[in-house]
Formats: sequence, structure tokens, C-alpha cells
Amino acid sequence: MVRGRVGFASYLDALREDTARLAVLADDDPAAAVPACPGWSVADLIDHVADVHARLAADVLAADPHRPGSPPAARRRGTDELESGAAHLAAALEAAGPEAAAWNWTGEDLTAGWVARRAAHETAVHRVDAERALGRSGALEPELSADGVEERIEVFLARPRTAGALPLPGTLCLVASDVEAAWVLEPGGGTLRWRRGRGPADAALVGTAGQLFLFSWNRLGPEELQLTGRGDVALALRGSGP
Repeated sequence: MVRGRVGFASYLDALREDTARLAVLADDDPAAAVPACPGWSVADLIDHVADVHARLAADVLAADPHRPGSPPAARRRGTDELESGAAHLAAALEAAGPEAAAWNWTGEDLTAGWVARRAAHETAVHRVDAERALGRSGALEPELSADGVEERIEVFLARPRTAGALPLPGTLCLVASDVEAAWVLEPGGGTLRWRRGRGPADAALVGTAGQLFLFSWNRLGPEELQLTGRGDVALALRGSGP
């Protein structure tokens, strides 16, 4: 069962705060191109995040672990609906509580707690996308970022891969420099095995938890972190997953 490093309330706080920051950025220049999402403008990014929030809220409100909820169709939404939709999602999560039943696509940890965690990290990475599109740089909270790295690994990267395709050509150790957090990742049987803590590895990447979070989502290159060992191992992690 997936359980995060931070509490349920922290996910809800992050969801609200990053949504508010996204809305301000979108009002500044909605037409700005988003380098992390080729072909998208900031306005497109806002619509995407609002649609994600709507889908997640539908899953929470349906309270059915066996099938997803029925959200409104994806459409142009804008900042007003972004903010109201995030408030709706946060209120639904708060009312349900972390242990309430809610569907998700992994088939594991079918709870509102999983949804809150996913909503917080999805919103955070796209808030950074919008900031970079506008030439700005905002801070990422270290503990929440470390949790984001762990969610990226366990929910996305460590899921079964295509037969015969290894996500890494060797073992990789990720080490956060600003919080007590580290992970060892290694290939095995077409999947990615991982554990918390440091250990011998073919490559090691050291950076702040925020940097590692952005690296894991292909928003930073290994040259922006402290890399020792095999660069191809680090690059393979960036190329794996959705």
C-alpha cells in the first residue's frame, strides 16, 4: 500500500497553495510557451491541471474503488475554474478523509489519501513548469519534494515495464542534500526495484529534494546535480516512465 512521507493535511495545503500560485502566473501571460510541455501555452497548462483536479474530485466523490468517477468533459477552463476546481477537490478530500475508498489507475491503495498525494505532486510540478515558462524560479518544500521523488518511483517508475525492457542499465542511488532522504534503484526482471536509504551503486545523484523531484519528472538534467559514476544510468531514469 502506498503511503507518503508527509501527512494528508500537507497534501491538501500544497494543493491549495500551488494552485493559487499557478493562477497568478497564468494571469501574467497565458500565451507564454511551456518548454516542459511542447506545444502547450500556460493557458493550456492551466486547463490540463484543472481537468486533472476535476477527474480526481470525481473519483473521490464516487467513493467506489472498482471504477472511476464521471468528471465533466475536458475543455477550456481558465484560472477561475482552476481555483474553484482545486477548492472543490480539496473540500471533497477533506470531507472524505485519507482512508475513504477512491479509485485510481494503479489498482493499489484505492483511497482518498492516494488521490491527495497525486493531486499535490501533479500540481507542484506544473506550477514549476509555469514559473519556468515565465522566466521565474520558485521554491519547492524539501519534505514534500522528497515525498514527490518517492511517489514518482513507486507509482510510475517501479511499475511493470514492457517485457525485456529494463528501465535502468545499472544501479542508481539518489541522495537528497537538504533532508534525510535517499533511494537505491536497480533493474530486475523488466521492472525497477527500489528501497529507501543509501547503498553501493553504478551511479549516484546528489541534489536538493526539489532538484531530485524535478529530475525524476524530466525537468532537470543530471548536469544540474552532483553526478558520480555512470552517466548513462542517470539518463536512463529520465527517459523511463510516462
